[in-house]
Amino acid sequence: MTVEIRVIRAGQMYRYFFRETVVGDGRRPARTPLRAAQEQAGVPVGRWMGRGLAALGLAPGEEVTEAQLRNLFGERGRHPYADWIEAERLAQGASPKEAFKAGALGRRVTVTGVDFVFRPQPSIYLLWAFGDEETRLVIEAAHERAIERVLEWIEDEVAVIRYGKAASTG
Repeated sequence: MTVEIRVIRAGQMYRYFFRETVVGDGRRPARTPLRAAQEQAGVPVGRWMGRGLAALGLAPGEEVTEAQLRNLFGERGRHPYADWIEAERLAQGASPKEAFKAGALGRRVTVTGVDFVFRPQPSIYLLWAFGDEETRLVIEAAHERAIERVLEWIEDEVAVIRYGKAASTG
């Protein structure tokens, strides 16, 4: 498997995901709902992955919605459920400013994220293309498992978060 890595800067992530990634390598037509665009492109819906999901109230395998992507990767970098959090706080009597802050995920950063594109070796593409249905399913399952293992390794061995000039890593 090969992995293409692209660093996404703050302010680019939302456009990048919505225009290209969530509908495969194509472009999402203007004003087309995400699910409809994915169906037209033949792209399965996105699913949340990773160990940090519980901290956000998300579950592995849960469908990624358009609102969650907009909140998380939009200009302000908000909690995927920021709309719900804000509405709850307003209902509890918080000011609009306090309610808005409750849906925030910390402070703004220069790099919003890193995009990993996992691709099988060309010979695997051929095996998949000329194989029977059972062979295709085995290849697809192996590819999905390889992606999960690489992401686990990245979480354990590579990903480091650093805040401030003299902050420790962790």
